[in-house]
Amino acid sequence: MRRKQTFQLHPPALETSEEEWFRLSILDMVVPPNYNTYAIIFKQNSSSEEAIIETFKRGLEATLQQCRHLVGKIQKNKHGDYSVVRSADSTVEFVVQWLNTPSDDYPSYDDLERSDFTLASLRDHTILGVEGIPDSCHPDDSPIVVGFQLNLIRNGFIFTAHIHHFALDMTGTTSLIHQIAENCSSVVNLTPKPRWDESFMDRSRFIAPDIAVEDQIDPPPRPERHPDWLSCSWLLFHLPPGKSKDLKQLATPLDGTWISTYDAVIALLWRVIMRTRAKVYKPDILSPAIFGEPINMRNRCTPKVSARYQGNVLAAGLSMHQENPLTLADVISRASLSQIAVFVRAITHSVGQHTLDETMGKVAPIRDKSNLDMPLDSLPPMSFTTTDWRNSKLCDNDFGIGQPVAYRCLYNTVVENMIILYPPHKGYNGKSGGIEVMLPIETHAIGMLMDDPDIKKFFEFRSIEVKG
Repeated sequence: MRRKQTFQLHPPALETSEEEWFRLSILDMVVPPNYNTYAIIFKQNSSSEEAIIETFKRGLEATLQQCRHLVGKIQKNKHGDYSVVRSADSTVEFVVQWLNTPSDDYPSYDDLERSDFTLASLRDHTILGVEGIPDSCHPDDSPIVVGFQLNLIRNGFIFTAHIHHFALDMTGTTSLIHQIAENCSSVVNLTPKPRWDESFMDRSRFIAPDIAVEDQIDPPPRPERHPDWLSCSWLLFHLPPGKSKDLKQLATPLDGTWISTYDAVIALLWRVIMRTRAKVYKPDILSPAIFGEPINMRNRCTPKVSARYQGNVLAAGLSMHQENPLTLADVISRASLSQIAVFVRAITHSVGQHTLDETMGKVAPIRDKSNLDMPLDSLPPMSFTTTDWRNSKLCDNDFGIGQPVAYRCLYNTVVENMIILYPPHKGYNGKSGGIEVMLPIETHAIGMLMDDPDIKKFFEFRSIEVKG
């Protein structure tokens, strides 16, 4: 059995404080009720194991004393929705695990670096996380908000953070990791604790007024998984910087209309995935092409919301809301790549403060807010969604005992219609830059995707990350 040590973190300043109820906002309750689990990978410097453990323990305690809304459980409140409840005896679990003993065959840091820190190289993901924290957890089950585990490997360590999605989106997670890093750094360097602004956990702006009981409505039926889905896998590819530049030039309209690198990459991948899946599912190619993307709205709110805000501020950019939607035929072959890129840019630009206002107005009267998210697998197989983590910057923080080199979200199952964009890792093969993308494809069609001419032209294959 692997050696472990468990701490129940309980910041001293909170021991005698009164119970707190942090009411979640409507925007917190329209996301999937699951845990996002991030494995943040470090190369060990000259710091000893004891110093690394003590730094994280004290840094986490200091962070939780500031970010009190993460200490506790999600519970039903008097308003009929949900709050994070922190009592005087609430704790957060922090586990230390040794994977670097002579009897362990877990990969070393050098092994992971040679493999580009792929999910596949991390092996059994359940080893890296706190035992008992599931992939998903319904808010009526009083789930904890966060949990942490430090895994010591040969020549490095992996810091794993479990975060319930009702509490934080990716930008909120970036804020949390930044705060942990600054507190760890202050422990090492004997400097004052970093600044913390109470407004970073104030969700009141996105909490709608209570609705009278007689005016409340039942939620729509939760959509079931679409019956046509086949078993899918996730593949990881690398887009070198030079190829990215070539792709953007190829997708830029002849009239000089500006598009972003994201627009160009997504346009090409949308085309690649759709034409591959068209061979599998034989769809009506004159039907509308379904596209969706979650967009961080902090800079689009009026007034703007701080990037350090710890909560959910997401809106969905959707193809179905555009005036001139593309058909599957357009995406597969009829439209130029630049037309698709411009369409992607239009979707991204179509959301604003009005989008959040509409969401809040629509959701506020719903009586049961426990299952408001739209399961992506309820969409048909020719749908396409994106998650863009290029600006997450989880690896840009100095923890005082080192700076992260890479991170992965620990998925054990495939979201069949979602691609994920990662920033470049900082290992040996990542120094030249270039984003990474995880692409879903039907398992029996992996060879078809690998043989796609555009995949061969622009991308480098790295790994089958999750096989269905």
